[in-house]
Amino acid sequence: MSLEPTACEGKQYETKKTMVITYKLDVIVDLKAFERRLTEVIACLQPSTTRWRIVLIIVSVCVAAGAGQWLTDPYTRIIPLSQSLSNHPFFIIATLLLVIIFLLGVHKRVIAASIITTRTREVLCDFNMSCDDTGKLILKPRPTNVT
Repeated sequence: MSLEPTACEGKQYETKKTMVITYKLDVIVDLKAFERRLTEVIACLQPSTTRWRIVLIIVSVCVAAGAGQWLTDPYTRIIPLSQSLSNHPFFIIATLLLVIIFLLGVHKRVIAASIITTRTREVLCDFNMSCDDTGKLILKPRPTNVT
C-alpha cells in the first residue's frame, strides 16, 4: 500500500480545496457588501438626524425662554393660571409645538442611527462580529472552547 494519493484522489482534493476558497471569497464579498450598505444607510440618516436635533434644540430653547418670562412675571402670582398663560402666548405656542413634535416621534428620528447600529450589533453578536457607529464591521476573535 502506497501512502501517496492516486490521480483520482488528488483531483478530488484539488476540487474540494477550490470549493473552499470560492466559498471563502463569496463570504468576504457578502460581508463587504453588507458593510457598504450599512454604512450607506447610516450616512444617509445623518443629515436628517442633524436637522431634527436642531429643530428639537430650537423648540426646547423657546420653551425655556417662554417659561422664564412666564415665571419672572410679577403678575403670575396674583392673577389666575388661565389669565397668566393667556398673557404669555409665546410660552403656550412653544410648549404646544414641543408636545406636537414629540407626539410625531421626533425623539425617534433624533436617535435613528443609533437605533439601527444597536440592533445591528445585537444581530452581529451571534456571528462574533460587531460594528462601530459609522457601520464599519468589527470582526471579533473566535471564542476558544475550554472544556
